[in-house]
Amino acid sequence: MTATVLLTARELEWRAGERTILGPLDLDVRRGECLAIVGSNGAGKTTLLRLLTGLLRPWRGELCYSDRPFAALSRRELARRIAYVPQIRPSRVPLKVEEVVLLGRYPHLSRLQIAPRAVDFAAVEEALAVVGIEGLRGRAVDELSGGERQAVYIAAALAQQSELLVLDEPTLHLDARHQHDLASLLLRLKGGADRTVVLATHDLNLASLLGDRLLALVAGRPLACGPPAEILQPDLLDRLFQARFEIVRGGERPVTILDLGA
Repeated sequence: MTATVLLTARELEWRAGERTILGPLDLDVRRGECLAIVGSNGAGKTTLLRLLTGLLRPWRGELCYSDRPFAALSRRELARRIAYVPQIRPSRVPLKVEEVVLLGRYPHLSRLQIAPRAVDFAAVEEALAVVGIEGLRGRAVDELSGGERQAVYIAAALAQQSELLVLDEPTLHLDARHQHDLASLLLRLKGGADRTVVLATHDLNLASLLGDRLLALVAGRPLACGPPAEILQPDLLDRLFQARFEIVRGGERPVTILDLGA
């Protein structure tokens, strides 16, 4: 059965002055899939994510969520549907973990609401449990490690209870253990019911592990889009990164290794 389309982009383009940063680009994000966006620095990955979340307005083109144009949806309505975990966040956050996770409920608060409701606290409890950080709830975020902080922000996004989860370089600056823990968490989230994930990453093995499809971007333009086994080919990766890779096969997902002899 063909998956239904959750989010569409048509002739999407974004410019900074006279310079085209992204596009033109057509894209369908399918309901329930994990779409991994890969490419080198400056390829336009973060720009695309910010467009898909409504944080940037296209210079040209149209975005639709469940066939409704973004222009017809308020910022709060978009936030109820799309949760975003950015790559760059404040260096200091003078809040406790549970307070940060509770901020994920903001799109669901009415304008006249003075305090969170029982349903909001229940969503926070569920998010903390899913991510596995109940023991950190009373800790100050500024006291946490990088991996623990990342888990907190993902929990806040889950508390938002949006159908689409968008992650920008989720394993950036994490050590091997925290990368493993976060990858395991993302695998669990990917398998959750009614959840669609879009992530941008430099980590081709993470993209292969999580992605149902990979979108390869070069200088803001789509080079290819398809299953990991189709995208993770030496010739295509050479065009994508100007570097040679060796592809190790044998398991369910291909593994890439940088060919230092090339």
